[in-house]
Amino acid sequence: MVKALRIMCALAAASCISIFSANSLASSNTTHALQHTISAKQASEDFDQWFNWLHQTHPDLSHSVHDVDKFYDTVTQIKTELDTPMTAMTFWQKIAPLNSMLADGHLKVGHGSSSQWREWIAQGVALFPFEVSIKDDGLYIARDLGEQNSKYKGAKIQSINGKNAKTLLKQLLVNTHGDTLAFRQNVLQSQFNRLYYMTFGPQASFKVAFQQNNKTEHITLNAKAAMPTALENSSFSDEFNVSYHEKTAVLQVNTFAWNDFKQFLNYMDSVFTEIKEKQINHLIIDISRNGGGNDDMWMAGIMRYIAHKPYRHFSTYRSKVLLKYRDPGQLVGAIEQGENTRFIEPETHLANFYRGKTSLLIGTGTYSSSIVFANTVQDHQFAQLIGDSTGGRSTQSGGIQFKHLTHSQLQMISPRFILTRPSGNQQMTPVQPDLSIEQLALPEKVKAML
Repeated sequence: MVKALRIMCALAAASCISIFSANSLASSNTTHALQHTISAKQASEDFDQWFNWLHQTHPDLSHSVHDVDKFYDTVTQIKTELDTPMTAMTFWQKIAPLNSMLADGHLKVGHGSSSQWREWIAQGVALFPFEVSIKDDGLYIARDLGEQNSKYKGAKIQSINGKNAKTLLKQLLVNTHGDTLAFRQNVLQSQFNRLYYMTFGPQASFKVAFQQNNKTEHITLNAKAAMPTALENSSFSDEFNVSYHEKTAVLQVNTFAWNDFKQFLNYMDSVFTEIKEKQINHLIIDISRNGGGNDDMWMAGIMRYIAHKPYRHFSTYRSKVLLKYRDPGQLVGAIEQGENTRFIEPETHLANFYRGKTSLLIGTGTYSSSIVFANTVQDHQFAQLIGDSTGGRSTQSGGIQFKHLTHSQLQMISPRFILTRPSGNQQMTPVQPDLSIEQLALPEKVKAML
């Protein structure tokens, strides 16, 4: 039971500060990241270090790797290519295609951490000057890097520095980590500037061809040392807020990784008190952009107000025993597996317990702990799931571990356990909503709030 409790408390996700001037442009003395040179021997040592650490940490690569033989063949091929001195960035470019083969949002052949990227940008690392949106038919300009808007917003990018946008996207997606293509597109959209920099290297300027208002235009812009939206500090109200229309409340919860747990709990308690006072009869909880964090946040901050019967948030687990988490009698490196028999009791006695209709809005950006949350409310019928399917699998990995490679200093990420949804269904596909937004009889004003 102790082992199960440790696992239940450990699910984590990669989370998404100082801001460098948004108007800063690349110059001849611009700082570049990961340009230090490592020898062929050092590159090989780093690759072996990652490979061995991965297998010491991950409980079962076949959870996400579709073709393990192809994966190991690719590893062997990469090893033969590490035969000359190279920059740390070039080393990453050689091994990054493993990301799409590993196919897990918690399993990453990484580069720099979020905090490292903030430092690099503050020091002058300059990036592609637009943030983008990725749609089924291509790549679009969303805003100027470091700004809230752009005069080119909505323009469809046709090429960047002579490379066709479709070809460019395909190459970038191969280097992007994540469970599914939809998930990788979502990750690439939020990390486009960093992944472009890592895949194609530092570039002083960009020739961009795009289509806008049925006309093709060409512009040349300098690279820009400004903070992408995904790296900016967000306020509490950015992540958590509630709005009302008549007897419907929309509660937006964009993360379960907030560092002030007490602040979150106090806020949620006040929200459910307000919902009670306003006699709300339909609560829509929006986690469509919630990339996860700590299960305790949604269990203590949301479930205690809506769970009307005992529940568990996963059924079975598989976990690699690591030295720092080892319980007495456990062998380091062993695979532990078992059933979660702990059910959490409801708290229907609470004065602000909510008894109305609950809907949980999910989407491609719903991941990690948020998927566990969605699994839980769907399997126990605490809420109907609405929206779009998640980008990640229902059966989730978690308990992520980090490793910085000795010579290249690249950051590697791996999970240490795998959880099956409460029903026991080992669903290896995304969580599916019960209804789409279009199928709901919602007032237009409420739909506009989603």
